[in-house]
Amino acid sequence: MEMKEMFKEFDFNEKPKKVISVINGLNLPDDYLAFISKHNGGEGPLGENNYGRFYKIEELEAINEEYDVQNSWPGYVVIGGIDDVLWAYNPEKKVYCQIDSCNTDEDTYYKISNNFEEFLIKMDGELAD
Repeated sequence: MEMKEMFKEFDFNEKPKKVISVINGLNLPDDYLAFISKHNGGEGPLGENNYGRFYKIEELEAINEEYDVQNSWPGYVVIGGIDDVLWAYNPEKKVYCQIDSCNTDEDTYYKISNNFEEFLIKMDGELAD
């Protein structure tokens, strides 16, 4: 599934005035920054089976502080999610993943991918069952 198709019913935010590429000392990846610079996140259906939100770039630091990401999931930046599921990126490992917000055990992170588009496709595919 192509990105355009993945986001066909997604409700995007307005473009950000400024794109921030470092959150809490961690660099955000180029593919995510390309997405956020056009849309600045939003909320809605993703693909055929998923639903969620991507936070506005200017809200990321506050959201990551609110979830205490630096202590609970060191090395990760939360970029979105829905309910108890957080979507995060680890710049050192160069991976996107989903995290159960009630669990800090790295062995339980799932749907790991090295790029933004593949991450979205994997999430949608795993929810098809």
